[in-house]
Amino acid sequence: MNKTLKFIVLLAIACFVGRASAQELKSEVFSLLNLDYPGLEKVKALHQEGKDEDAAKALLDYYRARTNVKTPDINLKKVTIGKEEQQWADDALKHTFFVHKGYQPSYNYGEDINWQYWPVKDNELRWQLHRHKWFTPMGKAYRVSGDEKYAKEWAHQYIDWIKKNPLVKMDKKEYEMVSDGKIKGEWENVRFAWRPLEVSNRLQDQTSQFQLFLPSPSFTPDFLTEFLVNYHKHAVHILGNYSDKGNHLLFEAQRMIYAGAFFPEFKDAPAWRKSGIDILNREIHVQVYEDGGQFELDPHYHLASINIFCKALGIADINGFRKEFPQDYLDTIESMIMFYANISFPDYTNPCFSDAKLTTKKEMVKNYKSWSKLFPKNQAIKYFATEGKEGALPDYMSKGFLKSGFFVFRNSWGMDATQMVVKAGPKAFWHCQPDNGTFELWFNG
Repeated sequence: MNKTLKFIVLLAIACFVGRASAQELKSEVFSLLNLDYPGLEKVKALHQEGKDEDAAKALLDYYRARTNVKTPDINLKKVTIGKEEQQWADDALKHTFFVHKGYQPSYNYGEDINWQYWPVKDNELRWQLHRHKWFTPMGKAYRVSGDEKYAKEWAHQYIDWIKKNPLVKMDKKEYEMVSDGKIKGEWENVRFAWRPLEVSNRLQDQTSQFQLFLPSPSFTPDFLTEFLVNYHKHAVHILGNYSDKGNHLLFEAQRMIYAGAFFPEFKDAPAWRKSGIDILNREIHVQVYEDGGQFELDPHYHLASINIFCKALGIADINGFRKEFPQDYLDTIESMIMFYANISFPDYTNPCFSDAKLTTKKEMVKNYKSWSKLFPKNQAIKYFATEGKEGALPDYMSKGFLKSGFFVFRNSWGMDATQMVVKAGPKAFWHCQPDNGTFELWFNG
């Protein structure tokens, strides 16, 4: 072997060892787990003998063999990846991270990742960086290709994020502050990296990432302990820092249900799940008016709220705790869907009142199909799910939602309709804008 080649090989080995050594066994994980949970007998015995390295290996074996816990978000028997997500995964190998479609092309965060890089001084860009939207595509790319580079890089980035984004205690209100030049360094970083909404986003998405990367050699026993300790820290943080109200609170609660359901081995898992369920059961009657409108009076966040409530039911169904949601919870979701169907146009798009953005027909048909499974007797939902092939339209044309202040005038439900949607509602919360009296008109397509 010539000297140049030998140097390259040694350098490659050094880089690999350097990355591998970044993973550390976190023995504290065993104090967070209920070691009496069925299947953890070997883990408990090894830990009690002081053999934590072996206990971590047994814990990894347990998770790789576990089949009794599922999520509705990923089908491991049929993993696919689209062109866009494949691009995000490949770019991420070079630390060019997809953060938000409003900021394109994606920015490169450096060979030594700078998680505080702020190329555009817009808070949203920096908040959304910490949602790690490219991690799940990396997992899909790994499963589809079998190429270990995706798993190896994901594990590296995951540990790198932990080390460079420590959780420093701060006042709850400061998570929502806009940049005013008063918060510097670690404090400033915490309000972006550890805002409860972003924390909850990671809680949910990491359940998919855990499943996608679990078979990888890069998913070592040491890495597992780091992952679980970090995940536990996320859930505990949300439990003490829920948002006060609005869709943020709904997102956080729904994702705490995910945490409790997906990792029932944690001692705190039952409390996490109960916390999320209690909040959703309460807030569905706080945030949704009797006419079905969500109290932010924004069609986009109305749709998001429907899907939050449904997502909670989804993980409850496949893990056997649907009974913890009463019938009036389902009845309210159904009224929200009918509200949305009424204010939408014949091409399935929505009026853009407040902060709303347009949906697409493809997205909405998928939603209606999902909703139709929840409400099989609702003929209108079935009609929209099947694009008119089955079901039936409502037996009325125009409709007034008196509490929410949305008024729909139409002479047909078809593409040839003349339809006007008017917004004239009460003072509302957060994403609502002062646009009362405005309208959108649909005419001949």
